[in-house]
Amino acid sequence: MQSRDHETVTVPPEQQIVFPRGLVGLPELKRWILVDMDPPLPMKWLQSLDREGFRLPVIDPGYYVDEYAFAVDAESQELLATDTVDDLLVMIVSTITEGGARITGNLSAPLVVNHRNRRGVQVVLADDSYPLRQEIDQVRFGAAVAACLAGGGEAPATPAAGNTAERVELVSAP
Repeated sequence: MQSRDHETVTVPPEQQIVFPRGLVGLPELKRWILVDMDPPLPMKWLQSLDREGFRLPVIDPGYYVDEYAFAVDAESQELLATDTVDDLLVMIVSTITEGGARITGNLSAPLVVNHRNRRGVQVVLADDSYPLRQEIDQVRFGAAVAACLAGGGEAPATPAAGNTAERVELVSAP
């Protein structure tokens, strides 16, 4: 990966997140890192290590909805190499319009990452319970941004919607 001053920076494997299947529409992009935004916000960049300069904004789903729960299928669970939700983090790929006037998130295809082994999957939800373009909760997100800016960049650990263990169900193989 190249830094802003075009130096090549090597990212150690323990800092990389590997999506063995890639992401929807981006199957060739498997290696990623999380990078803070500047200024630090409750949202991060998911930066590709396989395509220079390509990154996606990601955020906790609690900034979009109060209740968010889904099941991780057995195949994805195997790729994540876990049998407990305590190892998992959920992130939503977001879209930010120019100037940040509108932020939407794809709740129909969350990213799930095992924070212990840094393996991830994008789970495409089979039903239409959650929209492809959910508007962000402006009040919740605005309060978190204000807290980041006032407190030196520390966002609330998780918004009011609860933690990953309350959102994800692991499905056993049939």
